[in-house]
Amino acid sequence: MVAFARAAERPAETQHAKLMELLRRNADTEYGRRFGFATIRSPAEYAERVPLMSPLDLQPYVARMMKGERGILTADPPVYYTRSTGSSSAPKFVPVTDSYRVDFQRTVFVSLGHIYRRFPSAFLGRALYFVGSRRIEVAPDGNDVGTMSGYNFTELPALIRKIYAWPYELFTVEDLETRSYLSLHIALTQGVSCVGGIFPAPIVYLLRDLERRGPELARCLYDGTLPTTLKLPADQRAFFSRYAKARPDVAARVERALEGPAEAAVSTAFPMLRLVYCWSTSTAALYVPELKRRLGPRVAVRDAIYAATEGWCTIPMGDEEPGGPLALQSGYFEFIPADALAAGRTDVVPVEGLEQGRRYAIVLTTAVGAYRYLLGDVVEVNGFYKKTPRLIFVRRTGATSSLLGEKLDEVHVTEAVAAALSALELEATWFSLAPRLGESKPGYTLHLELPRRPAEALRAKIGAHVDEALGDRAADYQGLRRAGQLAAVDVHVVQPGVYDSFRQEKLREGAAEAQLKTAHLVAKVEELPERFRVRGGSVTSATGK
Repeated sequence: MVAFARAAERPAETQHAKLMELLRRNADTEYGRRFGFATIRSPAEYAERVPLMSPLDLQPYVARMMKGERGILTADPPVYYTRSTGSSSAPKFVPVTDSYRVDFQRTVFVSLGHIYRRFPSAFLGRALYFVGSRRIEVAPDGNDVGTMSGYNFTELPALIRKIYAWPYELFTVEDLETRSYLSLHIALTQGVSCVGGIFPAPIVYLLRDLERRGPELARCLYDGTLPTTLKLPADQRAFFSRYAKARPDVAARVERALEGPAEAAVSTAFPMLRLVYCWSTSTAALYVPELKRRLGPRVAVRDAIYAATEGWCTIPMGDEEPGGPLALQSGYFEFIPADALAAGRTDVVPVEGLEQGRRYAIVLTTAVGAYRYLLGDVVEVNGFYKKTPRLIFVRRTGATSSLLGEKLDEVHVTEAVAAALSALELEATWFSLAPRLGESKPGYTLHLELPRRPAEALRAKIGAHVDEALGDRAADYQGLRRAGQLAAVDVHVVQPGVYDSFRQEKLREGAAEAQLKTAHLVAKVEELPERFRVRGGSVTSATGK
């Protein structure tokens, strides 16, 4: 923490040193020789000599590494490969090196140190942490391929892993309903004081399941049994039977939680819980109001580290304000103003050139072998820590749509739908807005799943509220609507349970549930998984306009 505080006073110097460290270490790789890493002396020279790298540009190099070639991108040999979930595109692979683990762990330790200072009681009990599969497949070079969270968790020393309430074996259970029950059963008996994840939706689903499955949990905790309906093979049933001990004290606590006021249910069921640590901006923000409502006033919600597999980017410090200062010591960062990138310009700004309130596309150089890597994310400067900008994640670079010049982005959509649902006292399971073409006027369809299927009149109200809220947030959208050039929002209601089937499929593929992110705005309807689209290519209007 002290070293980072000093670095934050001199961000340009710290970043220059980090760049030189990465270039010198990897100067004798194939990529390093090609672009003359050994003779680069400054960030400006680096930007001039080395081209921007896209995720697609990275993949041919990684494919060779997975076949056993070495010295391609990194001097360090890869020890693991992550595979993306492929929820919005084809899966991509990223090599993990020991140097990279050291780099990103600096960010983790500094952030946790600040969180501990703010919430020491959150560290008195055990932690819940959502992870994915350690091994989805094995690469030809013998390294495992899976999720970053699964790798990190299984590489922890056994003593440290005891801090976590959930065993890794829980995340090998394929059936979603079975995993949901076991997650709660185990958590309720372990004295949980902190919950950590990336995306908040799985935490919300867990708390919904506490309400839904509470009576079943109480019965089994009284009896010291597991439900016979759990879908487990014999070896997994034998493993989880160790948690089937009679706990009448916990069972009574669950019953009190169900009988008492809804806002106190979680605090009653989990009396030690003090902190939930997850993303709280962009698409994640939709779930935060329900999360806070269910947790009650005693449990704080704080923003988690903004990171991707390719790089860990911020250090949240436990502030109520989301975001955190740039993780200066975990990689080298360049920034392209978002409006410039949209216009096709790629001139970069260094960390010391970032301006308050402006949005930038982030460019990474990290020890995974990503050099001037266009991550595909847009961040916004939200204040400063010492002389280092605090960043919040805003959206993916492609999360925009403009059929007639309305210039919608994912933030507009997330905020508009959240406002509409709040006004109508609804809570969504999933939604995404997609363009609607082929009619007399272009427009948008809101594809939406609610816990219960709404009546036609309510669907109409949802569409009208979303249409109005989009106009409040995007002036060009409002102008085109008033001019009659853009059609009103239609609503396609997805059958309850469809998103669960999508989650189930991704879990069977080995994805980390807390890393399943929803695209709240897509550029074309074909980007939505088919199960979420309007059947037969037709749309049932909820607005009648």
